[in-house]
Order: sequence, then structure tokens, then C-alpha cells
Amino acid sequence: MSKIITLRPNRETIRPVLTLLTSHRIDCILLCLRSLERFTNLGRFKKIYIVANAVDPDHAAIIHRFMYTHENVEVIHCSPRGLAPAVNSVQNEILARHVDDVIVKMDEDVFVAPLWLEHLLEGYQAHRIREDIPVVSALSPVSPTGRFALNRFLKNNNIAERAMFEGGVVEENWVYHRWMWEKVTGEDFVEAWLASNPQPYFYPGFATLNCVVYDRRLIEAVLPLPTAPGFNGVPYSTGSDGLAVNAALAANKWKNAVVSRAIAHHYSFSKCEEYLRSHVPLDIVWQYLQELWRQERIKAQGFTTRKLRPVLTMAGSGA
Repeated sequence: MSKIITLRPNRETIRPVLTLLTSHRIDCILLCLRSLERFTNLGRFKKIYIVANAVDPDHAAIIHRFMYTHENVEVIHCSPRGLAPAVNSVQNEILARHVDDVIVKMDEDVFVAPLWLEHLLEGYQAHRIREDIPVVSALSPVSPTGRFALNRFLKNNNIAERAMFEGGVVEENWVYHRWMWEKVTGEDFVEAWLASNPQPYFYPGFATLNCVVYDRRLIEAVLPLPTAPGFNGVPYSTGSDGLAVNAALAANKWKNAVVSRAIAHHYSFSKCEEYLRSHVPLDIVWQYLQELWRQERIKAQGFTTRKLRPVLTMAGSGA
């Protein structure tokens, strides 16, 4: 009697829209775009928007070259730098235009790892019918949501170094920034994390928008993002979309799903950037990404060899 095999139900292929914000970190955007090209099928995206906030000419040349290399990319310039009225006006237009689409949002200092998009979208599909989980995040070790997910793993595996990861908030914790990046680039931290077989998802009641995916549920809750000059003369920063998202999560008692295997490395929050650059410069991060790429090529070549060997044997036997 034939064995009955239960198949997973077919799910439609999602073609998300990617929004990538960039402003002044020209070296970061170089690594961001390179990691996207190496570890992502960019044709999977329905559209890629690069929102360029008051970039200089060299920066503009880099992102325009990326646009001319990939047909689904559009660059939108806005100014002045660092203020919500400029960036949020563009984001409002994009979100209103794509309210029926799935949105992936990234920052310029995020460097993706192999299979990040596949795992992120799998997490989105697992939660798309959940009204209480309207946003799904990649796991970025240098982020509040990343440290939330990594908490038990860090405590179990770094007992003597607890002071390095139990300090203040991640956004202002330069010790954690340096310690984590040294772990990632020099001690196979990600490999050890994945080998520990972590639970698939973690559910904080907050989100950081370094690398997230969401749809209409969240869009309708936050639109329009603030475009007024500010409150009592204090200008909104470009991070005000994160404030809007977290306000919506808190008001509705919603959660954010962090996908344990969707790895996207966030480099630095602004208050720690200068210190981090002096101790873990982007050259070291680039070498780490290069090694990831080398390993992926070896895996691909090994798969091709195993795939071709039977064919070659059959051809030889018939000669």
C-alpha cells in the first residue's frame, strides 16, 4: 500500500514592495546594496523604492547606478535632511499607492544575510491572518527587538560577559554595539545561534523598523505619517515612522513577530556610530560579508556537482 504523504498547502508567491531609506552613510549604502544583490533575488520585488534624503552627488551616483542596473528600482529624492516632513511625505505617497501590497522596509545601514527574504516572508505568511501581529521583523542583533529575541541565548552562552549585553537601551549602549559586532564578525555568533535551534518567532510588544515587513493592517493604522514641522517648534526626526508604529502597537495591544532565522545585520544607532566605527569599522564588516558570500558560492557549487554527477556518469556509460 502506498504511503500517504501530507503536503503543505500551496501559498501564493508574494511579490513585496521594498522601501529603502538612505541619507548620509555612503559607505553603509554601498554594503547594503551589495549584500542585497548577493543574497537576494531582486526580481522577487514588485518594486524597489530608494528614498534619498538630501544625499550628496557621490551618494546619488551610487544609488542611480543601482537603479539603472535593476529595472524595478525607482529613486525618489527629498530634502532637507533628517526631518519627517521630507521623508514621511514620500513614505505616505508610497504606502498609499501600495496599500494592497506587502511592504518590506529597510534602512541604509542594514546588511542582509543569505535567505533573509525567504525566512522573513515565511514569517509574514504565518502571521498574515493574525489581527494582533501586523508587523514581522528580521532578527538584527544590534537592535532592541534583536536583543529581546537573543536574551536567553545570550544568558546561557555568555555567562561571564553579562555586563556586555545587560546594560542600557540598545540605541545608546556603545558597549553592546561593539561587543555584538565583534561576536558576529569574529566568533561565528550567527552560526552558533542558528545551530541552537531557536524557537521560530519571538513576540515583543514593540518594533524597530530597520528591516520589517507589513501590509494593510499596519498601513491603515499609521497613515498619514506626520508631516507637520513639529510640536512646539521641535522638528520631528525621520524616525517618527517608528514612533507611529509603536504608538499603534501600544494602543491596540499588538505584537511584533521577530523571525529567528531571518538575519539582517543593523550596523549602528546614531549615538553609538562614531565609537563603533573606531573599533569595528565597516572594512571588518565587509570582510565578514565577503566570507558569507564565499560560503554561499561553495554551497552552490557543491549542489551543482551533486546534481550533475549522475548525468555525467550516464553519459559516460553510453559512450
